[in-house]
Amino acid sequence: MRILVMLAPTNARGTKTAYTKFRKKLVSCGFVMLQAEVYMKVVPNREVARTQLSTLERYAPPTGTVRAFTMTERQFAAVRYLTGGPDYQERMVGAKKQVDL
Repeated sequence: MRILVMLAPTNARGTKTAYTKFRKKLVSCGFVMLQAEVYMKVVPNREVARTQLSTLERYAPPTGTVRAFTMTERQFAAVRYLTGGPDYQERMVGAKKQVDL
């Protein structure tokens, strides 16, 4: 299962600082940037996803929009690339929960 978080900051005063703190929190929680303003994390089940989302709610910035949703590995595998392709992280991890180096 994967959690995707999409950010849409505004130009309101203090937004830049709030979103910078939120992005740092996302990275410290294990999220990786999928593309600009879109972060993703692989979690083992729905309960962990719920816990992770409730943690992020506490740190969400007061302005702009933050959207989050979960998708299964099968749903993520069905994502179509209109241009480009999977990046290095996606090729290495794929549907695995852990990568042995």
